[in-house]
Amino acid sequence: MAKKANPGELRTAVYVEKCIETQDPDGYPVRTWVNVFGEGQRRHCKWVNVHGTETYEAMRLGLKEPATLTMRYSPLITPQCRIIKAGDPEPYEIISIDDVENRHRWLEIKVQRTVSAR
Repeated sequence: MAKKANPGELRTAVYVEKCIETQDPDGYPVRTWVNVFGEGQRRHCKWVNVHGTETYEAMRLGLKEPATLTMRYSPLITPQCRIIKAGDPEPYEIISIDDVENRHRWLEIKVQRTVSAR
């Protein structure tokens, strides 16, 4: 059975960004994040936080606030991208992407909160 979501379940707005590396005038690398769909464009997905026994597995693996997203397929979304939930300033990094049954209809994306270096 293929994983999918009903249109009414695609309630959570997200922004998908990729990293672009350029150089400043002094030759130092500068990383900027740009929206893969265009400035201000968002996509809707089904967002499910881990719960139950998945919580213990996530703790064992050291994941921080893991979740599973189900959204319509786009070739622009890659493992190097990051996800920003609308209204939440902290980004999520992509752990894995699954093109469900290789049919180019749905993506199942596993994410976790980005851990900043201190």
